[in-house]
Amino acid sequence: MKGREADRPEERLFLRSKLSDVAQLPVWIESLASRHPIPENVAFAINLCLEEAVSNIILHGFAADSEGSVEVRFTMPRHDLFVFLVEDDARHFNPLNVPTANLGSRVRVGGQGIHFLRQFADELKYEMTPTGNRLRIAFSAENIAQ
Repeated sequence: MKGREADRPEERLFLRSKLSDVAQLPVWIESLASRHPIPENVAFAINLCLEEAVSNIILHGFAADSEGSVEVRFTMPRHDLFVFLVEDDARHFNPLNVPTANLGSRVRVGGQGIHFLRQFADELKYEMTPTGNRLRIAFSAENIAQ
């Protein structure tokens, strides 16, 4: 992290590459929202996006029998900006390279995760790491509709 963001304390959540661990996210986000000025609608968007990102990592990034980890870090560089770094040791995959879905009039189950990230997050940045992936997801309280 750079600048002011590096000076802010971080909070972390460590998850195993098991879908059952995704259930820890809403509890953690609720805890963050109770201690930081995260509006309810922003907390909803954060939860939706993080559950989608982590679920996709676990389902598609790791082999079915592999043991891996996902770390989610939270920082708040200013009072209305909430930044999450999702880091994993899964195979490399840049979700930002996936073409925008044409949802049209058909609604289907599945395949919506990256669409939700693009719709609800104010900023998405991907970085390949030597051992996996890092996705920066930022949410601004100003930009999410009430």
